[in-house]
Amino acid sequence: MTLERNIDGLRGNAQRKRQEAFEKVEQGIQKLIKEQKVINFNSVAKASGLSKAWLYKEPDVKARIEHLRENNSKVKEIPPKQRSSDASKDSIIKTQKERIKKLEAENRGLRDQHEAIYGRILQASEIEQRLERLEAENTRLKKELEECLSRSTKPLALEKSSFAPISIKGSKGEISSTIRDELTALGIKLTSPLASKIRDSTEEIVLTAIEALKEQLQHGEVRRPGGWLSSAIDDAWQPNQPQGVESNPADLFSEWYGLAREFGIVIGSRKEDDGSIWVQENTGQWFPFEQFSSKWTREYLRSKMVR
Repeated sequence: MTLERNIDGLRGNAQRKRQEAFEKVEQGIQKLIKEQKVINFNSVAKASGLSKAWLYKEPDVKARIEHLRENNSKVKEIPPKQRSSDASKDSIIKTQKERIKKLEAENRGLRDQHEAIYGRILQASEIEQRLERLEAENTRLKKELEECLSRSTKPLALEKSSFAPISIKGSKGEISSTIRDELTALGIKLTSPLASKIRDSTEEIVLTAIEALKEQLQHGEVRRPGGWLSSAIDDAWQPNQPQGVESNPADLFSEWYGLAREFGIVIGSRKEDDGSIWVQENTGQWFPFEQFSSKWTREYLRSKMVR
């Protein structure tokens, strides 16, 4: 991840700068020893190009300068080949060991911080996905509500109540007495949206959808007969064909799609150039119909539409 690379980069950069500072201190001290000059914080700061504040801040550097300052006279007497004394080497080794311990502790701290931040990022990602699904479902519900309102606004203005008798005449056709008698027998109220849908369809499609509803009612009580019939009219559902007769794939898909929309798991469909059918889940994602219907079968959706 980008966060991990940034942390590693910052940590590596800090370590390099600190290492370079230690090397400058050692080079400055060796230069002073070679030139047999006084060793103190001022001279080391000038020779190394570092500030006295930094020299005082680093315990190992401070201890080394104080040690060399106290033994400055002895250092001047050391032959050039022996200037890197055992004490100096021991001091360097000790410094390096302590630096390693500090860097290891810092590394553990950074690793813990990275794991904590990464965990929060994963949690935020999961929350964001849930929000996207909820927003998609919210959009779908708003759209369906607007469609219902737009269909019911004008008829409601002419009726005393939403369940008052509806005029047989419509903008595109008439509701026959046969259809009205079938609806009465099934106990379905002829509401404004259903009346509009019936007028926009042929009598044959409506009566066939009613037969499909009757067959469905044989399996038990349908949760919303009016809504079920509305979907059946939209997609021209037909009753199940006799045993041994092959069903029309288009009719099977129409029935499955109407049930899936009624159940609220799909919000759209499309047909590709190769003839394959894709359906859009309520999350907004698209799936092949065969794959999606294997999980949400027609039989399962039928059972869920029956209380």
